[in-house]
Amino acid sequence: MIAEILDPQPIEPFSFVWPNGTEHFEAGWEFKLKVSGRTHNVRHGIGGRPVYGRERVHTVTWLDGNVEVEGVEADDYPTTHALVSLLRHPDKTLVRTRLEVSDDYADFDVVSHRTEIEAKWSRHSLAVKIREDDLLSWGVHAWLRSQSRHRTSRAPAPPRESREAALPPAPTLEKHPICEAILDHGRDLAQALAGGNARFTPDDDANSLIHDDPFAFLVGVVCDQGIDAERAWAIPYRLSQRMGTLEPAELRKRRTEVQAAFNDEPKLHRFVNQVSGWVVDAAAIVMNTYGGDASRIWSRTPTAASLRARFDAFPGIGQKKAAMAVEILERSMHVALSDLSGSDVAYDVHLRRVFMRSGLAEHDDVDHMVAVARSLHPERPGELDNPVWDIGRSWCHPRNPDCATCPLVAVCPRFIARGDRVKGI
Repeated sequence: MIAEILDPQPIEPFSFVWPNGTEHFEAGWEFKLKVSGRTHNVRHGIGGRPVYGRERVHTVTWLDGNVEVEGVEADDYPTTHALVSLLRHPDKTLVRTRLEVSDDYADFDVVSHRTEIEAKWSRHSLAVKIREDDLLSWGVHAWLRSQSRHRTSRAPAPPRESREAALPPAPTLEKHPICEAILDHGRDLAQALAGGNARFTPDDDANSLIHDDPFAFLVGVVCDQGIDAERAWAIPYRLSQRMGTLEPAELRKRRTEVQAAFNDEPKLHRFVNQVSGWVVDAAAIVMNTYGGDASRIWSRTPTAASLRARFDAFPGIGQKKAAMAVEILERSMHVALSDLSGSDVAYDVHLRRVFMRSGLAEHDDVDHMVAVARSLHPERPGELDNPVWDIGRSWCHPRNPDCATCPLVAVCPRFIARGDRVKGI
């Protein structure tokens, strides 16, 4: 799909009358959107209203005079100026899984609504995250919503258990059954993959690059911080497109250009200067230490512990990313490692929340949680990492966790309040 905006013009403050009241918009733009051979009139207004617990920036985008999409200020708006807008099916039901996202949204930043807005009534569904002034993205999003209204059919969504389903009594805390249930979920995830390649992003080209180019994998590890994982792992491909290369020999000499590529709209990362610098530093280390071949970082069957140490030597890669990288390489990239007892769980927000609520951990501390994993599964502590991450992301939400359908429902004591103070992305 090729789209462009024509003649964007700022507009004066205006008001719009909804069925239940009038909303005032302080600023906005009017422009023309040319897409699929037709030109549409678009208005994008920026205002504010009380929503999700406080006053937030609120946008509305009209296409040919019809309200099509709304945006609500994300929690990180003060630094990103970004809003989130819910994704919906043609019948207006919410899009809840990545598999339901239309390919038309491949170039959008698709995020978890509840991760971006941690508040009461925030939705357990997916949304797009767009800067308030990214007129092309708002216009295309509105056009896609308009097109979906004219579709008369789609595959019916599988039935979902009601969130109001009665929960069985919480069991008493027994850590080893919880550990076994986590490992069982990990085996289910592996079986679902059925020997195929792991998907890091919804973009097939971005996934292929990560699997084919060892340095792209390293860049994905470096970038996986402070943003949705799917967005982070698409950065190597997006960067290679903007730079015309992803060769470490080139990137290490072009620090200013790499930073500019990260900073071009849409920005590749929330932390443009810091992360782009880490990528250039990684290129220099690969050239100086590994002869320009990033695959030598994990060649010759290293132990899990030694591989963690190698990753930890890169700026921007600490305990969390190093542990994650080791597990992904062995589990999903089929890299041969020895002595997996030296693997570890990654101290990220999802693991922290699950460990606290399940009672596996007594307090939120990296050394403590790593020690818990080592004691429960000494032969391979890192094997707990991926299933716990998936449980945290899919069921053990920051607010209103979906305990009724969680894989741990039969063994978790559900110390829900213990996870309420765990913050992060």
